[in-house]
Amino acid sequence: MPYLKTLTSFLLLGTCLLAPGCARTRAMNHVDRAALLEAVRQYGKNRQQGQAVSTTTAVERTTQSPSGSDTEEAYKREIMSYFLDKNFAQLDKAARDARTEKERFPGGVWKLYTFYTGLSTPTLGDQATDADWNYHIGVLKEWASARPDSAVARIALAETYISYSDKARGTGYANTVSETGWKLSAERTAEAASILVEAERLTEKCPFWYEAMQQVALGQGWERDQARELFEQAIAFQPDYYHFYREYAYYLLPKWYGEPGDAQKFAEEISNRVGGAEGKFLYFEIASQITCQCDSPESEIETLSWPKIKEGYVALGQLYCYSNLKLNRFAHMAVEAGDKPAAAEAFAKIGDDWDHTVWRSNQRFEQGRKWAMGL
Repeated sequence: MPYLKTLTSFLLLGTCLLAPGCARTRAMNHVDRAALLEAVRQYGKNRQQGQAVSTTTAVERTTQSPSGSDTEEAYKREIMSYFLDKNFAQLDKAARDARTEKERFPGGVWKLYTFYTGLSTPTLGDQATDADWNYHIGVLKEWASARPDSAVARIALAETYISYSDKARGTGYANTVSETGWKLSAERTAEAASILVEAERLTEKCPFWYEAMQQVALGQGWERDQARELFEQAIAFQPDYYHFYREYAYYLLPKWYGEPGDAQKFAEEISNRVGGAEGKFLYFEIASQITCQCDSPESEIETLSWPKIKEGYVALGQLYCYSNLKLNRFAHMAVEAGDKPAAAEAFAKIGDDWDHTVWRSNQRFEQGRKWAMGL
């Protein structure tokens, strides 16, 4: 199908030009790796191990906030309003509620994940200046100082330093990053690691601590066995927090520290290991991580099982309902797989609500939709 091949190559090229990183990063180590690994081993030591994956229904697992924040964007605005008001007690409560209630938004995204990622950058986002970042970090430090027992404040601060590290490195290939960019990125990642070690010593524990540490491991270029140990410790602490699986799959991509096929093998391993609808859902999530990358001029969809991706997509809807982002991801994968009926069904649900992070431009979205609809 020549048109499909051309469209797929076009989509991949556009993604590659714009995606963060798109090349193996330099490993820059400014912290004691042994101390970090010891913190990883100690963090969940008193937590019950081997707990079963939750099997509660989509109704029970999706968010219906009494304050009306039943979408990710509305919830982020709510959390940021507490932050700007310096309502630290309410921030701690919001994180604790998200952690204990294990609520998810449609699409399966944990409310806890949205809490921390929503606080990880200044309100101006990509337009934020260093002054904006310094103010944002200053408020987080004020929170940590005002509430010394708050692990949430410290994890939020560490996650912000990780985002600030990404800003220093930029969004281009590794050979486009300046020496100053590498230096600032390494320093900020090391600061995040130090803060996470400090948080480990507190009584309060939170699953996102592991995810932040996974991001540190990626930035510092941890060895494969170390990154795997971190992942295993994380899922022992909270096995149904699917973001851990996506983070490790990302680490395994060839652009980082894996070899071709490693992430695909991991998807198979985890899907079989977890089993059931949750295992199928995890296969879909890891596949969407693999196929959105730009390391090859050929589509990565051919290295995965398209039937299993479709099964995972069905499981997603059954477990957590669909979000617009996940609909767009599936439509993109269906285009790459050459499955017109599946793509057409997804595009019909999407309508005109295309997602920029998936398609990069309305032109690419329209090309995919016209192909699927036979227009």
